[in-house]
Parts: sequence; structure tokens; C-alpha cells
Amino acid sequence: MRHTLLRAGLFLLCSSLLACPPSSGDDDSGTADDDDAADPCEGLSAEVTDLSPDDLLGMLDDKDFELINVHIPYAGEIAGTDVHIPYTDVDAIEDHLGGDHGAKAVLYCRTGPMSEIATTELAARGYCRIHDMPQGLYQWEQLGYPTN
Repeated sequence: MRHTLLRAGLFLLCSSLLACPPSSGDDDSGTADDDDAADPCEGLSAEVTDLSPDDLLGMLDDKDFELINVHIPYAGEIAGTDVHIPYTDVDAIEDHLGGDHGAKAVLYCRTGPMSEIATTELAARGYCRIHDMPQGLYQWEQLGYPTN
């Protein structure tokens, strides 16, 4: 519950700071169909979904997402991690995802706070398939799950 309320507050704050002015409507070069085709989220809201270590372990069997370690300093990683990018460099995380707001990604850190900050910022930027594992690498290791 604490994570949900904190995320909601951070999302609202980030959204208000990053809000773009509305379109003037003068651009009639696109159609409604163009707008629908450009929606990588297919109607999904830009929010973060929390995963447990058990959830993530099951997802690794048919991996169809980017697994990103955002902890600094580097302190090890979950087996199958694609990249280590510091949580403070959300622009680099966006670059890694190719700017695709519909890209599916799971972020984690050692104990949760760093990945929460990064996932909240990505949601504020409009990413809709972002997952956080708030228990982090620490809990993953405690459960005896594979690491590198």
C-alpha cells in the first residue's frame, strides 16, 4: 500500500512537471486512424505493476521483456539480466528501450527504492508496460533464485 501511494504521488508530481501543452489542433495532416496506429500502449494506462520474485522467476521461462538492473553501485544481478543502467539515468533506460512506450521491461535494484524511482519516472513519461520488483535482488537471493 505504501508503494502504491508513494508511486501515485510521485506520478502526479512528475506528470505535472513534465506536462506538455495541448496541441493547437492546426495540424490536420493526421487522422484518427494515424493516432490509433501510433499508440504503442493499445489503451493501457501508464502505470507500474509490481512483481514478486516468484512472478519474475515464472516470467523468465518465456522471456519477452527487458530485465534491467538499476542499482548503483553495481552489486550483482539476476540471471538473465539484459543490462545494468543506473536508476538516475532514465534517459539511458529510454534509449535502451528504443523510445518504445509499449516496450515491456522489468526493473530491479538491491532492495527496492532505486527501481521504484526509475519505474515511476518511466510511467510519468508514458511507458505502459513497466514492472518493478520492489523486493529486489536481496529477496531474490534469499529465495535461492539464480544470479550471475
